[in-house]
Amino acid sequence: MTRRLALQATLGLLAAPGLAETRLPQFRTARYQFIELDPVEPMALLSLQGLDGKPAIARPVPGKVCLIYLWATWCPVCRITLPRFERQLADFKARGVELVTISTDERELAHVRQYLARLGIKRLPVFYDRAGKVIAASGAGQPLSTAEGLPVIYVTDRRGGVRGYMLGEADWASPQATALLDHVGRL
Repeated sequence: MTRRLALQATLGLLAAPGLAETRLPQFRTARYQFIELDPVEPMALLSLQGLDGKPAIARPVPGKVCLIYLWATWCPVCRITLPRFERQLADFKARGVELVTISTDERELAHVRQYLARLGIKRLPVFYDRAGKVIAASGAGQPLSTAEGLPVIYVTDRRGGVRGYMLGEADWASPQATALLDHVGRL
């Protein structure tokens, strides 16, 4: 039981009508769990770079659930997750889930492109935020952060509200993950 649920149970808030319908299904791995954000805050538009070096805007896709994956080339978990996402891209789209990946590398964009080429990444939407400076500069107006570590994945609802996040490696095609994503898609 999470600390938030324990506190709600202690205060008698779990008996409140309608509260059970608003809670998201649990999703956890051996090391991490999905952290639900309350209140839900909209993801601010991020003026970043595309892989071609041109200015690009990273944002949730309106009307779709969106996974926002923050990663870096030095991250061992990312070396596994990015190719997995590449393979699952069509399955995500079929479920009405879009995927946005943002490299927060400190190294040059050319290094990121070479890294993705070595992994065989060709279709994933990838943005570049050198050292995560744009995300960090967004401050209080942005629920996205790399402060707790990388990788981190955020889930946005169909209106662009950030519903929560999860650190580390996770199987986003697992029954728990798809239950979470399907639930967010109905909100």
